[in-house]
Amino acid sequence: MDKLQTLHAFWSGFGLKAYDENSVPDGVELPYITYEASSSDFGNSILQNASLWYRSSGWAAITAKAEEIADFITRGGRMLRYDGGALWIQRQNPWAQRMSEPSDDMIRRIVLSYSVEFLD
Repeated sequence: MDKLQTLHAFWSGFGLKAYDENSVPDGVELPYITYEASSSDFGNSILQNASLWYRSSGWAAITAKAEEIADFITRGGRMLRYDGGALWIQRQNPWAQRMSEPSDDMIRRIVLSYSVEFLD
């Protein structure tokens, strides 16, 4: 796998469909994850965001998913190997921020802030 395939596999590993934020198919059903797909050279850290998207009247399920992802990354970050290198993903502050969706009051969104450093 290359860098971006590894990032996709990471976000797809939490029991939800995951999409590059610029390639969400029309008509896809919630819940799902969107994430920024960009890469860099060795040693450069990139700040990125991912979003959890749920349809619900409450925040319990989406908050639990954000906590699951945080626990997997851990406070020190998580190293993910790919062909020719690795990426180090770390939580940033604020880690999880709730967002409203003006067009639909049943949509729940949590934006996750993280950094990725590519080591190849």
